Amino acid sequence: MTKKQNTLAEIAAAIKSGKNFFVSGHQNPDGDSLGSTLAVSSVLRRLGKHVYSYADNAAGKDLDFLPMLNTVHIGVKPPDDFNIDTVIMLECSDAKRGGDLDKILAGASAVINIDHHLTSETYGHYNYISPTASSTAEIIWSLFEIMQVYVNPDEATCLYTGLITDTSRFLHSNTTAEALRVGSCLLAAGADIKTINKVLYFTKSYTEMKLLGRALEKLQLISRGKIAVIVLTLQDFKLYNAEPSYTQGIVSQPAMIPGVEVSLLIKEETDKISVNLRSQGRVDVSSIAAQFGGGGHARAAGFKMAGAKLDELTKDLITKTEAVINNVD
Repeated sequence: MTKKQNTLAEIAAAIKSGKNFFVSGHQNPDGDSLGSTLAVSSVLRRLGKHVYSYADNAAGKDLDFLPMLNTVHIGVKPPDDFNIDTVIMLECSDAKRGGDLDKILAGASAVINIDHHLTSETYGHYNYISPTASSTAEIIWSLFEIMQVYVNPDEATCLYTGLITDTSRFLHSNTTAEALRVGSCLLAAGADIKTINKVLYFTKSYTEMKLLGRALEKLQLISRGKIAVIVLTLQDFKLYNAEPSYTQGIVSQPAMIPGVEVSLLIKEETDKISVNLRSQGRVDVSSIAAQFGGGGHARAAGFKMAGAKLDELTKDLITKTEAVINNVD
């Protein structure tokens, strides 16, 4: 494949010439990945394209409110006679992030890779990687502007969900004037912000609240209060019959404590250990995640590791985080 950066105009032209599309976000889809997938798929259908929307696994129940969710095939690949000519990968920093899609990618005449992660690889025939964009949803809106496509309220709701989940309601440092402009345009297009805000930010189950309490109880400050660490074990999840997905937002809680530079949430799951990292600004946590095979943004990153021992990984992660902090002091 030609590994280069393309313009959105070039990607728009590639989309125009395509007929049968496969559209996918990353595994364990979040608001940006799933929202962008739904919006792109819907617009393509309105343009008369044949579209197969895909997600390797289901998103958390907090995203069940998204319109058109029933159009996404969860873990079910398209039939052989679908004859895919164009693949659009959304927020997949490498080809494996969408799942086992090697056969689909190899069989397409055009693979379009759109992402906003600094660590993203240019694995597509067409690549648009914009680390300055707040979200993939922001990029998609810009693409639609070039294509002169006007989104409907359902599509606006999906893109707005991606925009605010990746900026944490325009609180993160990736909130730019362009992100706010796009948000304004999506509101004007009919995004259902009342439902989005209520479901995502003002609704938590009893189990989620109990797990949050457990996490805050286990919160530790180390390295002169610069690093906040929360470790949730399998036993913690079993205690409340909670799922790992119930930890949404927990990693950001220690940011309220003055002096905290980096927050670490380490989750022991049945088959792996998942880690979320957040920075208050000075520390690039994507560089820490990269040392463990992960990635993300300078202020928000993560990784997963199978076969690791919880205590050993926690100690190693803290050591590497301290080293990065010491380099910026």
